[in-house]
Amino acid sequence: MDLNRYIVMTCIVEAAAIAILCLMLRRRKAEAQQHLEALNAARRQEALGTLAGGIAHDFNNILASIVGFAALLQEDLRTMPESHEMARQVSIAAKRGQGIVAQLLGYSRRARNTEIARTPLSLDAVVRESIALLQPSIRSSTRITYDNTAPDTTVNGDAVQIGQAIVNLCINADHAIGARAGTIGILLDRVAVAHEFSDSDGLRVTIVDGGAVQLRNGSIGPGPCLRVTVSDNGAGMTRDVAAKIFDPFYTTKAAGEGTGLGLAAIEGIVLGHGGAIAVKTERFKGTSFALMFPAGSAGSAPAACPAEKASR
Repeated sequence: MDLNRYIVMTCIVEAAAIAILCLMLRRRKAEAQQHLEALNAARRQEALGTLAGGIAHDFNNILASIVGFAALLQEDLRTMPESHEMARQVSIAAKRGQGIVAQLLGYSRRARNTEIARTPLSLDAVVRESIALLQPSIRSSTRITYDNTAPDTTVNGDAVQIGQAIVNLCINADHAIGARAGTIGILLDRVAVAHEFSDSDGLRVTIVDGGAVQLRNGSIGPGPCLRVTVSDNGAGMTRDVAAKIFDPFYTTKAAGEGTGLGLAAIEGIVLGHGGAIAVKTERFKGTSFALMFPAGSAGSAPAACPAEKASR
């Protein structure tokens, strides 16, 4: 009897030891996978930094030439309002291109940890300028609507970077809609964050009622914030695709049509402004991106966005 009990106890101890060992091996494997993913991300980041450093100088020289010639054209075309306005738009686009180069370099230096120079600005003015810049790039079958319900749209930020985020989202929305007729809706409103909008583990992906996929990324404390929501009635995304949209170099577009850096750059811009992103998407119904920024002081004088400066 004692021998049988001893054998049973030995078997139980051995089984427990094997279970603990298996659990430890699984944890070690998960840790190793995380380290490998972090290493791969660091390598991708290094590759991006090398690429950005190589192209920035030459690209800036090209853009500087465009800005210079556009300025000369504006001087020569002052008596021709329509042509003068087109030359002004060329100058604005080129200056924004210079901002994109700086943004790419900032991202390559881990823009999420880089302090962004912030000044008070009108988010409404930035959105309106972005829509004007989008007109030549959006398909004629795609309609853009804009609604602003915020009484005060002041935020502290970088107008070029925020504008680029909005432009990128709208271009992505246009691609999602495709050749058929569709609508990109932009809504600017002011909301009160009751509790901290945050996820300590980073990106959170959940399935909500109806099968829609919802993402949360970033952190924004309690208080008033300005929210820019870009919505489309395009193809939407699956959960697997949605979970990867902020990964550098990830793209669902065909070769030569996308770099996979657009949404990664948007993430860096919004998080660099102390903001957060909320995404909701449903397959074959559409996608909405909500960019949330802490509201600025109503007493601050908003800085003119690039378009406004150029028109003075």
